[in-house]
Amino acid sequence: MENGIVLIDKPAGITTFDIIRKLRKTLNVKKMGHAGVLDKMATGLVVIALGKSTKLLSIFENGYKVYEAEFTFGLTTDTYDMCGTIIDKKEIDEVERDKLLNVVEKFTGEIEQAPPSYSNVKINGKRLYKYALRKENIEIPKRKVRIFDFELLSIKKNKAKFKIKCSKGTYIRSLAHDIGKEIGYGGIVTNLRRTEIYPFKVTEASTLIDSPKILPIQETLNFMNEIVVDTELIANIKNGVHICKMLNCNQLKERYYRLIDINSTLIAIIEKKNKNYTYKAIL
Repeated sequence: MENGIVLIDKPAGITTFDIIRKLRKTLNVKKMGHAGVLDKMATGLVVIALGKSTKLLSIFENGYKVYEAEFTFGLTTDTYDMCGTIIDKKEIDEVERDKLLNVVEKFTGEIEQAPPSYSNVKINGKRLYKYALRKENIEIPKRKVRIFDFELLSIKKNKAKFKIKCSKGTYIRSLAHDIGKEIGYGGIVTNLRRTEIYPFKVTEASTLIDSPKILPIQETLNFMNEIVVDTELIANIKNGVHICKMLNCNQLKERYYRLIDINSTLIAIIEKKNKNYTYKAIL
């Protein structure tokens, strides 16, 4: 279990790294990693990998994420959320629903966005928030991200609630800022909750950081297709012999497969790269 996955429903007011520090003490496991941080003000799903399972983090990081977010229009802050300093404020009675929907449509699909200046993104080896704290001006390059689904749940006066399904690297704060700018009022995030990191849901997560449930690696990878390998091949796999020398990789189509023995014990994960397969992790 020291190589498992922990799902935490993070409360507001603590950071993802606070959770990792607490888990290290609780579980006495030094090697840990996460599949994406949450802002301190945000709540919801955090995926923590322990031990050897950290090798699999990119599988979860590269999957889609789902958020429930509240945007408040008429405000602009330096952090793009309610925690920052107010830069501009506009009095508005109500945001027009049709106008908002038209703008939201422009931000659906593949888009380019710049991360907030107060974020953990590294530029020239330094976190952006460190530049911001020192009032250093730096050009922040835009990055391509994908918004798979952008659903307006409700709208009341200058507040709108959304359900957003997006790719790795998407900043919901940047979405609020950019949409607010597009409609001419300014916008910030005033509430944010992450409900999914594929294949996990926040309903599976524990709120008890002091006594979390640890999921075995095998259980967390059930969404992958499996390949049962012959017993005599297991030693070769453990020694790193190229998988396509033992399997007919031309018949494989999916990005990932889990290799198991006849007893359903997990042996390794293989990943498609270009036209070939390599070991993602030998477990």
